[in-house]
Amino acid sequence: MTTHKSQPISTPAPLTTMVSAAGCEPAAAQPLWPSPTSDIELPSGLTSFVEAGRGFPLVLVHGLLAYSFSWRKNIPDLAQHFRVFALDLAGCGHSGTLKQGTYGVEAWSRQLEEFLDTMGLRTVHLLGTSAGGAVALDFAARCPDRVEKLVLAAPVNPFSRRVVFLAGFYASIGLPSALLNPLVKQAPKILPWLFRHRFYSDPDRITPETVPGYLEGFRQETTALVLRQSICDWKPADMRSTLSRVRMPILLLWGDKDKVNPPSGIPDLVQALPKASVVMISHAGHLCYEEVPEVFNQHVLSFFR
Repeated sequence: MTTHKSQPISTPAPLTTMVSAAGCEPAAAQPLWPSPTSDIELPSGLTSFVEAGRGFPLVLVHGLLAYSFSWRKNIPDLAQHFRVFALDLAGCGHSGTLKQGTYGVEAWSRQLEEFLDTMGLRTVHLLGTSAGGAVALDFAARCPDRVEKLVLAAPVNPFSRRVVFLAGFYASIGLPSALLNPLVKQAPKILPWLFRHRFYSDPDRITPETVPGYLEGFRQETTALVLRQSICDWKPADMRSTLSRVRMPILLLWGDKDKVNPPSGIPDLVQALPKASVVMISHAGHLCYEEVPEVFNQHVLSFFR
């Protein structure tokens, strides 16, 4: 196992001007993600992660186009009770690219397994969000004896009509790089709008570091490739089959104002997960864990403890 500590991730030159909570006014420069990170070489590639706290291990799995930065408002509270690990999935954040294969749920699930093996973590709690929820479910289905409890925040839902439609549509057109590369390059203009109108229910909750922090994880062509391969990898029928093999206690947390992954598909998801319970978080969008972190953290700690 090869690991090394790196310095806290600070703001790179192009991102030293912050945006305000409303996403448009400048604010004072400050570190985007002050927690020290470590790198570990896995068979799938170099993996960056954050570790904090002591106790039973709790592993956090971020969503698409995100990285460990997503959990900046959760780790301090969770680390008071658990040994918390937040890894950057391959091709995301500060992790390296995949050494072989294509990006998607299966590859990231294998990376998670490699990470636990290399870190000597036999049994863990898992917390995954959005696409990371699908990764956590896949791992829990393949290695049920290694997951004590599972929390999923608005996971990719194979019963959602939107997911089924988009999976089929993207698979048919193949999401060409000629389309995605220009979009990724326009991320500094697109992300503020997405946070204000899609990801959060209340734009006033967008803290100054949010958009610059997410932009720090973008790597142009690599990000476009991750998007294309991972979305085209969604196979709702396979995902539904996976659910039938997940038997540990599960908590589903969902923002009631989620516009990205609407909660309308929850009943079918709960029926497929026999040990799942649901908590709807009021007045919260898709990124409920960072929009209302105090409420989210309280539910997570109550369930795991």
